[in-house]
Amino acid sequence: MNRRDLLGGVTASGLLAALPATACGAFQSPPLAERAGRMLLLGFIGDNPDTEGADIVAGHLAAGRIGGVLFLRHNVRSREGVEALAARFRAIRPDAWLALDQEGGAVQRLSGDLGYTPIPRAQNIAQSHSVEEARALYAAAAAEFRAAGFTMNLAPIADVQYDANSVIGRWGRGYGTDGDTIAAYAGAFIDAFENAGVACSIKHFPGHGRSNGDSHEGFVDMTHTWQESELDPFRQLIDNGRAHLIMGGHLIHRGLDPSGDPVTVSRPILHDLLRRDMGYEGALITDDLDMGAIRENFDQREAVIRSVIAGNDMVMMSNSAAPDPELPQKFARWIGEAVDEGRLSEGRIDRSIARLDCLRAVVE
Repeated sequence: MNRRDLLGGVTASGLLAALPATACGAFQSPPLAERAGRMLLLGFIGDNPDTEGADIVAGHLAAGRIGGVLFLRHNVRSREGVEALAARFRAIRPDAWLALDQEGGAVQRLSGDLGYTPIPRAQNIAQSHSVEEARALYAAAAAEFRAAGFTMNLAPIADVQYDANSVIGRWGRGYGTDGDTIAAYAGAFIDAFENAGVACSIKHFPGHGRSNGDSHEGFVDMTHTWQESELDPFRQLIDNGRAHLIMGGHLIHRGLDPSGDPVTVSRPILHDLLRRDMGYEGALITDDLDMGAIRENFDQREAVIRSVIAGNDMVMMSNSAAPDPELPQKFARWIGEAVDEGRLSEGRIDRSIARLDCLRAVVE
């Protein structure tokens, strides 16, 4: 059964039930530490395969301690370097996720400066291209992305385009101001990349477009600026079967979670709103836990445990603010301790692994 057969007429909320056991993979209950490791998307320091950071990541991949590798801007200094890094990691673990941001416009890590084809910003695409024209443009971008060795794109944006916003609107990262437009163009993006064998992470739930502030620097409280209509593109992408991986933002909304917890660690927002009320059963990924919003308010152990309790299936840690070569071992230990303490169950970890298996089945 191919991906199109699996997805034909199936909403994301029914994906887990619709996929056959062979597609999701029979679960054999490996050790808890190994299962926990599959939930970690780890970043590193280095821009070519001969750096110490690359050696450290290679060791973690070989030992099965991580589920994938996160590439940030500082890892992508040359086409030769980044593709050699991807090739080294892929040779060790062909099934590991290799992820970076490739939205287009200001957020395109494989950039024109390095010899890749420039991708216009989302706002410009929606203004000057039909949805089908956008799909064709993204198909070319997806083929180039996959040929470079990458299997997860931390995009597209499903946030509204609000020009006064400093992190989304200022750079034209949004497709528009209404759910229909955003869902149509984001859906074309997803179709193109999934057809090339690349998973896409829709961001930033429940909507970052009308917020004031940048979560790279600290928590963004959008309690009084967010509008319920910002859920529309996410809901449409879920209902039309295109949402298989969603990223929450480091955003606070006291109307959705009176505790004031950021979305990253908010069970009321990720579980109650997204999963229960909106019917989403795909995978969830955190934004980088090394960003200032989280790093300055939680210690790493608590941020990891609480993000999983909230409902995340993959935890992104760039490991760049204070690089720790043993972070994956600590990550697995923290998950194990949380199980021993009764804060998590092994069944909860198994559900994350099942969702990640189904995500892989979508793009294979």
